[in-house]
Amino acid sequence: MGYYRHTRAIEASIIEFLRDRISLHFSGVSIEKSFSRIYEIALPSLWVRVGTTSHPRVEIGGNSTKREPQVLIDIFGSNEGNKLDLKDCLIAELKNGMPYYDYEIEQGQIKTKTQNGRITILTMNDTPINFTEDRDTLDIHDRYRHLITLSVSIGKVET
Repeated sequence: MGYYRHTRAIEASIIEFLRDRISLHFSGVSIEKSFSRIYEIALPSLWVRVGTTSHPRVEIGGNSTKREPQVLIDIFGSNEGNKLDLKDCLIAELKNGMPYYDYEIEQGQIKTKTQNGRITILTMNDTPINFTEDRDTLDIHDRYRHLITLSVSIGKVET
């Protein structure tokens, strides 16, 4: 029996939250944590991952830190309107934060999850991904892309 550590728990918590919230507004949106899967599935889809994480110290002279991960959410839309609608929906859903879960895993599968706080959004940026090539020459998955970048906190001091 094992447990997801912070990074995997943050990714899993956000993916679960997005699956629940996006399904209220859209149907058929896949959410992945593996980039290689994106190009194998139908559009629209989202790719969620934790990027650079800062660990600022909590107090002078101490070793305790507060984790502040960067979360990247790539939107792969089916067309320009779909991309923009997904972006706006995600921003509206994410801005209030979401539950943070601890996950117990067994043989690679989630066995139990227990809410252990909230993920707070510290900053949020959204950026269109515009390649320099003509859209019609790009892979269908790259034609209508957008990136949402979050800085988040789970509010826990790590010793």
